[in-house]
Amino acid sequence: MEKAKSGKNLLEINNLTVSYGDGKIITEVSFALKPGEIVCIAGESGCGKSTLIKAVLGIKQLGAIIEEGSIVLDGMDITRMSDEDRRQILGTQIGYVPQNTRGSFNNIRSYDVQYQETMRSHGLKFDRNEAIKCFDRLNFPDSDKLLFYQPWEMSGGMNQRMAIAQAVLLGPKLMLCDEATSVLDVTSQKEVIEELAKLRDELGWSILFITHNLGVASHIADKLGVMYAGRMVEYGNIRKVLDNPIHPYTKRLLSAIPGRDRKLPLGIEGRPPLDGAEWEGCNFVDRCIHGGEKCTEKMYKLVEVEPDHFASCMRGGQCNDNE
Repeated sequence: MEKAKSGKNLLEINNLTVSYGDGKIITEVSFALKPGEIVCIAGESGCGKSTLIKAVLGIKQLGAIIEEGSIVLDGMDITRMSDEDRRQILGTQIGYVPQNTRGSFNNIRSYDVQYQETMRSHGLKFDRNEAIKCFDRLNFPDSDKLLFYQPWEMSGGMNQRMAIAQAVLLGPKLMLCDEATSVLDVTSQKEVIEELAKLRDELGWSILFITHNLGVASHIADKLGVMYAGRMVEYGNIRKVLDNPIHPYTKRLLSAIPGRDRKLPLGIEGRPPLDGAEWEGCNFVDRCIHGGEKCTEKMYKLVEVEPDHFASCMRGGQCNDNE
């Protein structure tokens, strides 16, 4: 896939390869987010989705090491920033909602105190009235009382929504959501998705949304990237990828979704290779019903098979059966 063109995107990921010190975890990942765009990255556990988020955050304690490539935010190559400069943009330019916000908040301290501390750490003043206006805009219940609750008194869904509201007050351009709905019930998932979409429309946020749930992705994303064993195997407009999947892995993911016909979903036999990001050829070949020797020989590459739709498969236009 071609590299994103500077000046037209808020975030550009260019040929990114990341490790944790011994062995690549993701390799040659490239995509971009325009202002106001939502991109979902989906795939099985261990495919490298969360590692991608860690690389964008750039927090050393998270352990992700960028071996190659670049991450460009609003024209700045943040992979070349000092630790202090990188820290300064976290929160104010890059917001983050983790999988389980109970680990982000102190359970026995009020939101009021924790919001104040977060704002102060970024050199910003906390205004309770602004926070209440934000709660009202997001249709939170008891908005005038919420700040004085403690996280242990609230549901998981409400904690997730309070984390989103805190991000709004910091005013980032880019929001990173790492499995932000996976621990929630269906009703809470719907509320969080609707609130993120509303904030995108009102504030112009770009959102990078990590999920294993293609149903969630279909309701919120403009574009979808499918990752497998450290690589992006399919990427493009959400409707094109879901309605006309090209890569065999994407097709198998979709067939594994339970339907209304009460038939059992089709699983995928086997497991992803632990060293899949190191392979030169297709790393899905051992689980693919179309896989053959030439798949292991053909170099991995994303190819545009139709406008705004890329895939890395011989059945997706990279080569043909006679090659």
